[in-house]
Amino acid sequence: MSNDDAHKGPYNGIRVVELGRFIAAPYCGQLLADGGADVIKIEPLDGDDARRNGTRLSDTEARQFLNKNRGKRSIALKLSDPEACAAVRQLIIDADVVITNFRPGQGAKLGLDYDSIRANNPRIVYAENSAFGAKGPLAGKAGMDLLLLGYTGLSPLGDQGPEALIDPIIDYTAALLMSWGVATALYHRERTGVGQKLDVSLLQAALVLQNNSLNHVDIADEWRHDFVAWLKQAFADGKSLADVLAYRAQLKPAIEPAYYGFFETQDSYIAIAAGGHGLRVRTAALLGIHDPSLTDPNFNVENIAEFTAAMRQQTQAALKEKTTVEWLALFEAEGLAAGEVQLKDQILDDEQCWENDYFTRVTHDDLGELTVVAPPVKFSESPLSGEVASPTLGRHTTEILKEAGLSKDKIDQLVATNAVRVASK
Repeated sequence: MSNDDAHKGPYNGIRVVELGRFIAAPYCGQLLADGGADVIKIEPLDGDDARRNGTRLSDTEARQFLNKNRGKRSIALKLSDPEACAAVRQLIIDADVVITNFRPGQGAKLGLDYDSIRANNPRIVYAENSAFGAKGPLAGKAGMDLLLLGYTGLSPLGDQGPEALIDPIIDYTAALLMSWGVATALYHRERTGVGQKLDVSLLQAALVLQNNSLNHVDIADEWRHDFVAWLKQAFADGKSLADVLAYRAQLKPAIEPAYYGFFETQDSYIAIAAGGHGLRVRTAALLGIHDPSLTDPNFNVENIAEFTAAMRQQTQAALKEKTTVEWLALFEAEGLAAGEVQLKDQILDDEQCWENDYFTRVTHDDLGELTVVAPPVKFSESPLSGEVASPTLGRHTTEILKEAGLSKDKIDQLVATNAVRVASK
């Protein structure tokens, strides 16, 4: 690769056909586009569903589309039309990567599943995003972020039951895993000449997010088996969520760390992350707290949950004595990890983010200048580009169909029969 090619991004020369909607597959496609790949987004005539989700900015543009489709080319067509679908298959013959999150079985019906595509392009890297994985009793079930929040226990439990999260963290985690999978598969192909299929499920992504808490040790967590056996009948017997959580607390009391979390100060809030023993010792000393569990190797207490709660109360009381700015200066002087707590409205203007180019501004064909989250990794020799806004619906339909080998007459025919959509600009 020449220096000129390197500065076009590490994926320069790679063609990606994206048959994805919503979040996981499109965001994976955006990461590849940031890296210089030619990402062709196949959209239905009315566009990706995300064009209508969240705040609507025009008939075909919404906030939720703009932040997952930067740098792509859009072709709008009706996959149910045989000739339009044949054009997509032709595009894939010359492609390097296919990204899809089809509903189960939909790809095979269209001849766009891995086996059908591999028959004509054995070098293809086929990245499929599913909800529950390729095997098992739920393999054919459709799903979204919220379903997996509930299914895996990742949803926070409030007083009124499970709570949804504002940000779809499972979807974005799946997208990051997919982009890593595509990069790994392309590296494998470079060495062997062989493409392959990779499956990244929302279920697996949810488990990755809980890697800390799902580390199960039989000898230490034997209580869990008893709890799960009891739980199978508990709700059927009329037990409330409060009853369930109370019983679980008997088996495994919840312990909220004394020196890790969010705490109130005299004027706002502060985050403290004393995650190791040495950091906890120094944090307690800074706060003026005598904690025998940190200093006495022979310390033993009958109820560790109650003791830790009492220490956390002391931490909170100490922090209320000074302002956030005062405490941050003290923590910084001691080399301890602490930080201010901000709202999303503040982070958009955050100096630290802008100095590191974590945000960027792009110019959209219809909407003008937009502020978006920049590519998440910085490369010294093959920098990523996040300077091209998301495409308007069907913006590149004509040029992509020409690349697929269709004549002007054939393209005009598809437009006339409403099999494809061409943007005004």
